[in-house]
Amino acid sequence: MFDLYCHFVNIPCAIGFGISNTKQARQICEVSDGIIFGSAIVKIIEQYGKNCVPYVIAYVKKMIQTITGQ
Repeated sequence: MFDLYCHFVNIPCAIGFGISNTKQARQICEVSDGIIFGSAIVKIIEQYGKNCVPYVIAYVKKMIQTITGQ
């Protein structure tokens, strides 16, 4: 379905509903221009509160490594 959309619209498109782990990120990156994983970050913030920064950084680094393959 997303491929059909991209066929008609020539703008970058990111997907971001329910993406929270590296497997999902890998799959979505195959068909989109980017991913949005904001809700996952909000959950980390809820879990760790004011001590969340290192956990958010670690999560984002892991997702970036997954997406870029580095």
